[in-house]
Amino acid sequence: MKKSWINIIIGSLILSTFVFADVKIGYIDSNEIMTKFEEVRQVQVSLEKEQRKLQAEMENLIQQLDSLKQEYDRQRLLMSDSRRQEKEQELMRSEQKIQKFQMDKFGPEGEIYRKQNQLLKPVLAKVDEAIQAVGKRQQYDYIMDAVGGAIVYALDSNNLTEDVIEELRKSTTTTK
Repeated sequence: MKKSWINIIIGSLILSTFVFADVKIGYIDSNEIMTKFEEVRQVQVSLEKEQRKLQAEMENLIQQLDSLKQEYDRQRLLMSDSRRQEKEQELMRSEQKIQKFQMDKFGPEGEIYRKQNQLLKPVLAKVDEAIQAVGKRQQYDYIMDAVGGAIVYALDSNNLTEDVIEELRKSTTTTK
């Protein structure tokens, strides 16, 4: 009995070796591609210019707030209660304006992020086209990204997505 299991395991290993022997897998380093591709550098330069411009605007808003705070601190003792409240609300509005500016320009969905996506989209399309061309020309079945471990190229014949969707449909209809 033990011998038959060992034979089955050995047979499976040998069979899987033959099955996988014809699969050609390559990989890329997307960080290296992005570092060496000139168009990416041009995008980075453009983004840095935009970021410096927005940073200067932000610093200007902060300087205005600092001036308001200094003026408030100097005159606070001489102000009436209503004037003091008015100035405190002005300071609060100024702080909120800075926070809003920071989120609108530098936040996760801010102007810099959108600009980066806009500028990188055509560059990434070129990188993808190059990967597809290399994969087809050199007859790779799969090309993986060493950085993220994701498949960046695969033969359509190896795409099992529709089969999985069909299997899901079958299992959903049989359970109803």
